[in-house]
Amino acid sequence: MSKDARNQDLDLSLEKQRQFDQLVALLAQQGFGDDGPPRETTFAEIEQFGHQAGQMVARAIDAQLTKQHAAHFTEEQPCPTCNEKCPPKESPHDLPLQTEDGEVTLHEPACNCPTCRRDFFPSAYSVGD
Repeated sequence: MSKDARNQDLDLSLEKQRQFDQLVALLAQQGFGDDGPPRETTFAEIEQFGHQAGQMVARAIDAQLTKQHAAHFTEEQPCPTCNEKCPPKESPHDLPLQTEDGEVTLHEPACNCPTCRRDFFPSAYSVGD
């Protein structure tokens, strides 16, 4: 990702921007109270809080999107070895991932191939490293 791409904001609708602004206000209030940062607060302290809040939001987005992504794998999936259709297991495999923003648990759908006698993770063929 280029430096310019990292500095671009998402193109939010007016309603989504309003909701985003409410989230930002809620997080700022949580960090510094109703009156905002005290007079003696440095910009570095404000920036540090912004980074912590951003990392928390990033982890929550990662968790939400991976949960939605896993929902694509509720049907039988082809085994990558023999191509036999295999149903997903009832409970997903919990995989802790270390992201740039901290640890996120991926609830990865898993299937078992009775022919090959192996488990496989269909999302692994869709999600990059």
